Amino acid sequence: MRWIYLNGELVQQEEAALSVLDRGLLYGYGLFETMRSYGGRVFRPEAHYRRLCEGAARLAMDLPLSLSDLADAVHAVLERNEMTDAYLRLTLTAGALPAGGASSAHGDATVVLFAGTLSEYPPALYRRGMAAVTSAVRRNETSPLSRVKSLNYLDNLLAREDARRRDAEEAILLNTRGFVAEGSASNVFLVREERLITPSIESGALAGITRQAVLELASSVGLEAVQSEMESSAFWDAAEAFLTNSVMEVMPLTRLDGRPIGSGRPGPATKELRRLYQEMVVRETSAVRTV
Repeated sequence: MRWIYLNGELVQQEEAALSVLDRGLLYGYGLFETMRSYGGRVFRPEAHYRRLCEGAARLAMDLPLSLSDLADAVHAVLERNEMTDAYLRLTLTAGALPAGGASSAHGDATVVLFAGTLSEYPPALYRRGMAAVTSAVRRNETSPLSRVKSLNYLDNLLAREDARRRDAEEAILLNTRGFVAEGSASNVFLVREERLITPSIESGALAGITRQAVLELASSVGLEAVQSEMESSAFWDAAEAFLTNSVMEVMPLTRLDGRPIGSGRPGPATKELRRLYQEMVVRETSAVRTV
């Protein structure tokens, strides 16, 4: 039986309850963070918390959780569920609709944290790389929601479901101007002419935690880190491509819309960045090994 952190207390999953008037349910008014625990320690929890704070400020939401509170909650959830290597989902909603139906987000926010068994991506997938398709769903880079991990996530889910129907593992979303924004659940990187290129935040890309770590590692493999607008045609000029998020870490992307990217196999820079990222995780979490 799983234990969940709900508004400062640990409760059994079957007993966890939210108001049917919670604005996260009614309007998708809320934020979330997906974190990964290595040996009981989350990689860069401060960065996750900072992004949550920035999102809450952007959406005018109260955040009744300090960084220390988050650390305590993570420890409590992992310990009670007897887990060390896990994914953790933190959800913040604007809370129940106040009397009179006021639309203001200020009020009694709801905080939920749960841990789940880490479903590893198959090693064979890292060896061959993911296939992706270009989604018909567009990312609105002018929306304030493009800068936060909002509970309004249906665009991403629809794009990913379409990818699965087309026998692909990921969907690439373009923005309203036709530039690459991100994957449905990942950030996108290309290796081209000694540069490591990823869509800018202004293009509609989320400021991913793993994305930032990889940008920090670029110089270690002799690449210049570049954040810019990315034409969809840039995939065909790239030597390599890969995707990042907190759970998959660094995943080769070898096919798009049925066509090979570069050689159609994971490239040397991708492999080295994955190795260096795993070393960074071990160094920063003191994990005995990466999972």
